[in-house]
Amino acid sequence: IFDVSTVLFLFSETQAKSKQRAMTEETIVFHFYAKKLLTDSELLNLAAIAMESDSSQVKSALSGPAGDDLQLDVFTNGANKVLNIRRYESQNLYVFDILVMRSRVKIDLVLIRHLEELIKKFLTDIGSLDRLYCMLGPIRRGEALWRYFPMSDGRIVEFNLGRLVEDRQTKYQNVKIYWSEVHGHAMFLDDDIMLAEKDQEPYTRVLLGLETGKPARNCYADKEILILGGGDGGVICELLKQQPRMVTMVEIDSTVVQLCAKYMRGACEDALDTLEGPNKKIIIGDCLDHLHECIQSGKKYDYIINDLTEFMVNKEERGWNYDFATDNCQMMEIALKALKPDGCYILRGGSLSYTHFWSCFEDDCRKLGLRFRVYDSYVPAFYDKYRFYEVRFA
Repeated sequence: IFDVSTVLFLFSETQAKSKQRAMTEETIVFHFYAKKLLTDSELLNLAAIAMESDSSQVKSALSGPAGDDLQLDVFTNGANKVLNIRRYESQNLYVFDILVMRSRVKIDLVLIRHLEELIKKFLTDIGSLDRLYCMLGPIRRGEALWRYFPMSDGRIVEFNLGRLVEDRQTKYQNVKIYWSEVHGHAMFLDDDIMLAEKDQEPYTRVLLGLETGKPARNCYADKEILILGGGDGGVICELLKQQPRMVTMVEIDSTVVQLCAKYMRGACEDALDTLEGPNKKIIIGDCLDHLHECIQSGKKYDYIINDLTEFMVNKEERGWNYDFATDNCQMMEIALKALKPDGCYILRGGSLSYTHFWSCFEDDCRKLGLRFRVYDSYVPAFYDKYRFYEVRFA
């Protein structure tokens, strides 16, 4: 929680002293439960300790009630540091943030541990400490690079990103390519991680059943395969190594293909360099339209690999007469109409913590009389365990 007055005060002070020199704000986050409420002088001393300043240098910028149970205090040391304290009196809870406008200051684990020990000692000495918690890394804002992204279970993850390489807004979505020393290049669509170069083993090969050092679950040699989406090129790259008869990939966004061909070489290698080859064809278009054409012509595939996220199909908008038996798996229902009787439908099921999706998906598979197998794998760039499915006709 950040008070608007605090932020405005911080920026006005900083701009005046730095002549609007660009800086990054780093926030150190603490909270503690007190055995007794702190006096005004104790709060001032706490602020001085937290900002590593002499108490004579610390000034109160704001103090007063901010709600029925909330007291707000803001302190500054006049040297690019601000302490924002919220006190919830009914719980004896103090939530506070140390805001530092970074110039030559290095905010790291060592510094935060040092501050934690100083604050613990002070609160213990005045007989007030019950429990204290702190986050052992700063929250960074003001940088050109935004590092924080939501997970499916509501957690916020700080991705290990080095720099933003590309940022394109296409007709369909926002496409970003980041560089990370840990993950290689990573692609985000609408700020959702899709794939990193170093995820071929834990993501793509697990999805396809081609994990290194394990017997292959699927045989793609001399098979006809359709990839729905897959613009990062990871799936088609691995499949082409298996000597298939033909791999057809249908990706709606040409910008994704172009950027991944340039930057995601660790995933796609040279698979996206050309749209056609002896046993591959990359179509820039709507995969639903391609499936509809297959159904109309009677074309069937041995494998259909869904590298999309599941979404509702608006059949009225498209003028189709399909009757769907499910609400959550309409894409799969259409794809199954283009799958051979002994074929396999493969898809990413999303984060293991996204229980609503995969529980509904499994219920729908049972409703449709399908067999399915589940495979889970921790994907480092996703900071999460992912679920994959292989679905076959009973």
